Amino acid sequence: MKKMSKKLLSLMAIVALYSVPMLALGQFDPADGLSESNLSDSSVYSIAINLMKYLLMLVTVLAVIGFVGSGILYVTSAGSDRTKTATTWLTYSIVGIIVALIGYIAVNLIDSLLRAQVQQ
Repeated sequence: MKKMSKKLLSLMAIVALYSVPMLALGQFDPADGLSESNLSDSSVYSIAINLMKYLLMLVTVLAVIGFVGSGILYVTSAGSDRTKTATTWLTYSIVGIIVALIGYIAVNLIDSLLRAQVQQ
């Protein structure tokens, strides 16, 4: 009986999640145009590029916070077992910064290749 109620509850949740966008989109009149819909007029390409840049910025900020946190942990460890934890944090932070830089370079490279422009 419990399995049946879990399945029924899951099915009801899925139906509810799929019906909410229909209620919201029912209020949109395509005859009014996009100016009254509060939707962005920019292309999907520019939205994707901006999203990638913000995500890379977030990764960089988190990596720098981890770098500072590992430095504080290392200084306050005083030779205990926390030294190993601090070096692990430091390693992951450096890897995070390198991944963010590679991602930033890749996004800019793809952006310039798709636009067929050379950045100066």
